[in-house]
Amino acid sequence: MASIAGMRTRILVAGALIALLASVSAAAAGSVTKHFYGSKKIAAGQTRAVTVSYPDALEYGNAIYSGSVRVVAVASGGRAPNLAKLRILSRGSALGGSEYQVRARNTNALGTAPVRLEVTATTVEPLPHS
Repeated sequence: MASIAGMRTRILVAGALIALLASVSAAAAGSVTKHFYGSKKIAAGQTRAVTVSYPDALEYGNAIYSGSVRVVAVASGGRAPNLAKLRILSRGSALGGSEYQVRARNTNALGTAPVRLEVTATTVEPLPHS
């Protein structure tokens, strides 16, 4: 009987190791996320575009591209800007899909401190690459 119990233990340990290796390889075969960043100050009354290249742009057919925008008040001369008065005119892929571009207009009154537009371009590459 002792040999049957020992064999069951060995089988259970071997099964646990196989499950552990399978979960590690599944996690390794997930995806890779990469980000590139860009920013630009926009003075009151001005319109500007911020363009950021996607990481590994158009390199893999199964990659997913996205972008995000953040508006930050700049602590420099002038009155504090109203961030709600920054208008995003357009945002999306540009230059054949290899860049993320945001066009914005700062409609704050003249004499107001500028705002900074921070743009992030993100590429998610599912693994394995195709």
